[in-house]
Amino acid sequence: MTKVTINHAPATPSQQIMAEALAEVVVPDAKGRKLTLRRPGILAQFRLVEAMGPEAASNDVYRFMCMPLLYLVAIDGEPVPPPTNKVQLEALIQRVEEDGFAAIQDGSPKLSAGGQGLEASKN
Repeated sequence: MTKVTINHAPATPSQQIMAEALAEVVVPDAKGRKLTLRRPGILAQFRLVEAMGPEAASNDVYRFMCMPLLYLVAIDGEPVPPPTNKVQLEALIQRVEEDGFAAIQDGSPKLSAGGQGLEASKN
């Protein structure tokens, strides 16, 4: 019998970037929900600001409090579409609640380069 050895070539830089961009982590919150997180791209930040509306978006505290929602892509396997207006944003805030925000805060460092997660977006 002939023995075949397959050598897997290391990922190219492009493949590594794509893998990092699509990487997901599932974290539980205190209510037992499983939150699926993915590192958001820059466009997601711009879209969130647009969804907030000009008045809310100019409020730095409010904007930073909403930023964790960018990481959330599913709750218990059910996709969570990003909000496109302030009503949807507030509905998502209510759905996620404090327990969800805490889980997102804990899980986001697992996705980001250098392990800084949401903290890196504040600087």
